[in-house]
Amino acid sequence: MSAPNYGRDSLMAIAAFRYCLGRQSYIVGDCCEWLTEQWPSLPSNVRAVIERDLREAIKRDDDARADGEQYKPLGMDMDRKDWLRVLAVIDANKGATGAGDSHD
Repeated sequence: MSAPNYGRDSLMAIAAFRYCLGRQSYIVGDCCEWLTEQWPSLPSNVRAVIERDLREAIKRDDDARADGEQYKPLGMDMDRKDWLRVLAVIDANKGATGAGDSHD
């Protein structure tokens, strides 16, 4: 069986993730579900970019919520919950416990 084709240098996987990050629609749930299913099969460079971008977005969202801002970088609460679920899969696949990270 051949490896999945995620486009030239896996660009389409990163592009799809970045398109979905911060949206407030059905696409967030679909993207998060796809990411959690595909995570182990994604190339390590793609996983690194997605992890970095997601952690940065979560930090911006944490800050926006702490400051009472109307705009939330991760979208609505249900969108944030989906992205945090992706982060949990990322951490679980790294063997990390996520201890000390507070993103709820």
